[in-house]
Amino acid sequence: MTQKIITLPKQLANQIAAGEVVERPLSVVKELVENSLDAGATQIDISLKNGGIDEIVVKDNGAWILWEDLPLALEKYSTSKIQTIEDLYEVMTFGFRWEALASIASVSEFTISSKTLDSISAKQIITSGWEITSEAKVAQENGTHIKVENLFFNTPARLAYLKKPRTEYLKIQEFIQKVALIYPHVWLSLTHDQKGVYNFPIGQSIRERIYEIFWWEFSENMRELSHEFSWVRVSWYITDPKVSFKNKNRQLLYVNKRVIQSPMIAKAVFDAYNRFIPHGTQPWYILSIDVDPTQVDVNVHPRKMEVRFAWEATIFRSVYHGIKDELERVSLVWDIKAPEDTYSTWSHTLKDSSKNSFWGVKQEYYTGSGTKFKSYSPYKNTTTNPSQASIEFNKQILWWNQHSWDSTSHSLNVENNHQTQDLRETPLWRIIGQVHNSYIIVETSTWLQILDQHALAERVIYEKLSNSSYTPKVQWLLWGIWMHLIVSEIEVLETYMEDFENMGFEIEILSNNNILISSIPDFMSGQNIEKSFQKILSDVSGVWSVWLDEIRHKIWAYTACRSAVKFWDKLSIFEINKLLYDAAIDYSATCPHGRPVVYDISLDELLDKYER
Repeated sequence: MTQKIITLPKQLANQIAAGEVVERPLSVVKELVENSLDAGATQIDISLKNGGIDEIVVKDNGAWILWEDLPLALEKYSTSKIQTIEDLYEVMTFGFRWEALASIASVSEFTISSKTLDSISAKQIITSGWEITSEAKVAQENGTHIKVENLFFNTPARLAYLKKPRTEYLKIQEFIQKVALIYPHVWLSLTHDQKGVYNFPIGQSIRERIYEIFWWEFSENMRELSHEFSWVRVSWYITDPKVSFKNKNRQLLYVNKRVIQSPMIAKAVFDAYNRFIPHGTQPWYILSIDVDPTQVDVNVHPRKMEVRFAWEATIFRSVYHGIKDELERVSLVWDIKAPEDTYSTWSHTLKDSSKNSFWGVKQEYYTGSGTKFKSYSPYKNTTTNPSQASIEFNKQILWWNQHSWDSTSHSLNVENNHQTQDLRETPLWRIIGQVHNSYIIVETSTWLQILDQHALAERVIYEKLSNSSYTPKVQWLLWGIWMHLIVSEIEVLETYMEDFENMGFEIEILSNNNILISSIPDFMSGQNIEKSFQKILSDVSGVWSVWLDEIRHKIWAYTACRSAVKFWDKLSIFEINKLLYDAAIDYSATCPHGRPVVYDISLDELLDKYER
């Protein structure tokens, strides 16, 4: 049967269109703040309730809306930004479609008021689901005030899609940070549930705002960038190559002061950093790219997060060469130095060598081969070291207390009923020593073994954490450790707080993305807690699995990696002895990420090598 074609009612049409413009409270805040910036506001105040789900208020002192134009502000395709098709080719404002207010009003209870400079009062319009319910005169300061209440009250399917209020709030907070960086001449404030979050005054430098948002880690390791090529100017800040991360959470990109996402530009940055940082890591950058507005199309999507460039190759070359040229001015010196008492001879020898070395030798950049290492997973099937039996803990300790190792015959003396006092003796190995502050050499009756100390320690910690009967040993910190995190790190911490607590962390989330760590697991003693914990959060934030058990194992694996003794850590005989005692309980031949722990050389192989 032929269906009759009809014109949809405006309210229904606006609600359908709102699906592209208004996805969550963040979409509302973004559109309203960008309208305020377009109006030339020098002060913007944002207030939220319940993550913006219950209420969003945005007040500005920008150019007001004339009383007679106020009803038009809620009509689609009514705008003061463009008048002709030619204007669309040189758009420098955020808004120009004029869909946002109509879309927002159609899915909320909406109030807008505006006061002109020469008027005594402001005109106010209140709507519910886009239907105007009242018009009145109210008292307010010059500028425009907008209140959005009960978002998606008439579209319950979209309301059910929203995350927890805390998650929605954190996404808004992250957006305000981005705006604060690109508009240092605008006073920005953010309040959530009547608590002040941010107050960025006018006159702050970009560096000051970077420090306030990202804290010292970026501020103390950033390099200023300024590069011009043709009609493109690339500026702002990148990090020193010695600082890199596992994910892309610390990357901001602006084009003509508009926050955007561009895989092409991200690729240019990554390629420029490629030989300067370890493979598999990401740089931290805040890039501002100014281009001729006629060479960029911002009318790609209603959310305007994507742009299209007329000459992508020019943009790519500008970003790539601007960053690469700056990085080539950097000389890196490895912080790791050889102990003078042990490696002084080696150090002099290596300094004369033509090869790059870790021992205090200056390198111009990271000399990676371009090889992509295999993806290690704690869920891969790994075989137990064939020369090492898996021993149940309680039985192992009882058995070892009744027997000892005969160092002469390299065999167990079952008649000696006292525990050996020789620290070189352990349940399954006899310690020969440590080489290069990285490997532990041990011997058994038939083998010589070289153990990767970091991989071994990592496996030991992982086995403890994954053991359901494990009760963490906690070290309480006298003064606690105070840290500043970025928004995405706070979100990760809140999501997996229970898992961190089960490992022995006692963490309190404070205001302004600050946290206080009051206790740590005992295996983290001696570590740089701030750096280790931040790296754990960075690692975990890159986990996209939906399976809770897999995520939990990933957290254990990353925590073990960041907490274990490192390559280049010089270990005493006491520390080696304890590590091997712990390892004798149960471990596979790999670390939780799949890297090998041990390399075995049999006595038969040695005899063959020496033709005996």
